[in-house]
Amino acid sequence: MNKISLLIILIFTLTSCFQKEDYTPKPKTYLRLDVSQPQYILHNDNSLPYKFEYPDYGKIEKVENNPLAKHWLNINFPEFGCMLYLSYKDIKGDIRLDKLVNDSYTFLKEHQKLSSGIIESEYRDDDKKVYGYAFEIKGKEVASPYQFYLTDSNNHFVRGAIYFDFKVNNDSLMPIIERLNTDLNHLISTFEFTK
Repeated sequence: MNKISLLIILIFTLTSCFQKEDYTPKPKTYLRLDVSQPQYILHNDNSLPYKFEYPDYGKIEKVENNPLAKHWLNINFPEFGCMLYLSYKDIKGDIRLDKLVNDSYTFLKEHQKLSSGIIESEYRDDDKKVYGYAFEIKGKEVASPYQFYLTDSNNHFVRGAIYFDFKVNNDSLMPIIERLNTDLNHLISTFEFTK
């Protein structure tokens, strides 16, 4: 009797495993992020040789206690968990424009491994004497989705790069990245060297 009971239980167990069920996996979902249109604020600090407009959700942080970082600043975007790092160099002596431009492309190459493409846009404003390039770096795991450099070709050079504070998944961050791209393009279009 015990053998028959065990056999019946075993048959029920095995047949229950072979039942066909239509199983549809749930699609991957991402957090919906609504990003509002910002107001722009003019940053015109007399101690800096440049000025620009930046979005009101950013917070300017001067880089201090570093003699090599004179005229550098960061724009913190705490709501989005990222920072725009702005570095400045005077073009003089051993600091040549061609080397600074090559360094910008070297930094850019570091992100090519993870990128699915880079959109390069020239910027030129002859009235303000500001020239440069902006780079939108596409890819799911790219740490810096936007970089740029600006110069007057004679005296000043500024390089900017945005970095997130966490491991990125740019598919889910797309609304933020698009907002930042728009606002950084605005920053570039309002950028002026003042000295």
